[in-house]
Amino acid sequence: MAYFNHAYSKMFLGTGPSRTAGSTGAAITTSNPASTGGMLTTTGTPSVVLANLPLNNGALPHTGYFGFFDPKTYLLIDPTLSTYECCPIVLASSSVLQKDKIGPFHGGYQETNKSKTINPKYVQNAYNVTTCVPQQAIISIGNTPQTSDGVLTVNTLTLGTETYVNGTYTNINLTGGSGSGTVQATVVVAGNVVTSVTITSSGINYVVADVLTLSSAAVATPGSLTELVAGTATTIQVATIATTTAVNFQGGTTSATCCFEFYCGETYYLRIDIKGSPALRALNHNAYQTLDAYTGCCSGPTPTLVDSTLVMISWAKELIINNYLKPFALPVVFDEAGVAWYAPGTTVDPLSGSAVTSAQWWDAYVSPGHVAGLCAGLRIFGAFVGTVFGDCTFQVTDYFEKEPVKLYASMVDYTGDPCVFEGICVYNDCLGLQGMGFGDQIVKDLVLAESYLQNFFANNDLRIREITQGYDMTSAINRNALYTRYFILHSIPRWNNPTGTFDADRYMLEIIVPEANPLIPVGNTALDTFLTNWLDSCATCVPLESKTCVRCVPVAN
Repeated sequence: MAYFNHAYSKMFLGTGPSRTAGSTGAAITTSNPASTGGMLTTTGTPSVVLANLPLNNGALPHTGYFGFFDPKTYLLIDPTLSTYECCPIVLASSSVLQKDKIGPFHGGYQETNKSKTINPKYVQNAYNVTTCVPQQAIISIGNTPQTSDGVLTVNTLTLGTETYVNGTYTNINLTGGSGSGTVQATVVVAGNVVTSVTITSSGINYVVADVLTLSSAAVATPGSLTELVAGTATTIQVATIATTTAVNFQGGTTSATCCFEFYCGETYYLRIDIKGSPALRALNHNAYQTLDAYTGCCSGPTPTLVDSTLVMISWAKELIINNYLKPFALPVVFDEAGVAWYAPGTTVDPLSGSAVTSAQWWDAYVSPGHVAGLCAGLRIFGAFVGTVFGDCTFQVTDYFEKEPVKLYASMVDYTGDPCVFEGICVYNDCLGLQGMGFGDQIVKDLVLAESYLQNFFANNDLRIREITQGYDMTSAINRNALYTRYFILHSIPRWNNPTGTFDADRYMLEIIVPEANPLIPVGNTALDTFLTNWLDSCATCVPLESKTCVRCVPVAN
């Protein structure tokens, strides 16, 4: 290894549930230790316990537990580091394999999985990669909730005579004004008066100086149903819109409208391009198509404006019947009043997950004709579901799609020239976000790590896989879940190696922990505290870093 500058890799599972006196049915001792998640926390626990840790019912040894041990005694060190700072440690975890066919005295399959001694002074990097829930790409064409004039901020509130209950309230509806759609805000009450209103859902077609009111019956405090207003309101507290927001097709914030006027007697063309790995693997090329919408004959010699909603519906209909595009995109139409209309058969909103009825399908739309100053829009959601096989027939070589599709749209003339219609907004609501911490990838990394321990995974023979406990590897990780991964990169100096190009062996240690809510990853708090304190206790050590992602927050439909 001295000739190569990469690192040995080793994986440790911290997927076990927290252990307490109540959950284990017995008092906490060094032979029946407590844990925070999969991390053991009972000081003095010997590492051998990891090979015989019982389930709550005392049945089989349970995988998914790890701890940090004294390399001289192999007893669990104080996880609070009150007496053990800036000192070498050993990381050990329970075996993934559940049956030991070699025996307890021969280092069998249930032997604990141990690292080399880790000296904090030789730790070169320590970080965690939190879960990142993948996010679809979303684009807006024309006037949608993302591109319309919505509420951005409000002026100082007009105080009423109500007695307000102190606290922070989320998803509070604001009513009134000239626009449509849902306007919601986070409301903060201090000193029994409303001190701030932060807009979280901006609505559509609002203007500056519109007056909004706070509902006196508003509820929705997280974790409770405390009323915003205590008692009967005598005066409604109001807010005046200070600024509105709209976006142009270049993606900047502007006061310009995204309306585009459509005339009768014309055919309008919309080109859709869908790129990325899903399209390339399905078609061997990127998906693209030009959709057309004919606005019908004019009633007189002079062209007149038509209901732009009908144009958007025509484009959307062509998209969902197109064999090249329909596996990768889902359209939602917004009429000139800002009301969302969905494809027939749709049962849930693709953004909020709320129920959709047949009355909201665009086949039920009845055009009132064009309304001066208003226009419709089209929102397209990227979507793709790859083929995934179950654990029984899982193969390490199975492809697992992680890349979201990329959406592009442009309005073109009949020759395909997009510059003619550059006035229509095409805005990226969200660019799409690749996820992190996929269970499917972790299973494959676990198979590789176990192979280094000579626990090979029978990839092509399912019976040999069963005999060699290969299914213990696939069952140790939920392939449909997301996990946070901790990494410790350290080296072990080899001072007496005069022939090596590099004078140190390097090891990359990885700890896997589950997330109860992948959208709000917290990792393992005990592990965070331990690593932070352990590394901070040495002046020469590196800090524990966190690698995370920033999710896009599109405006609600």
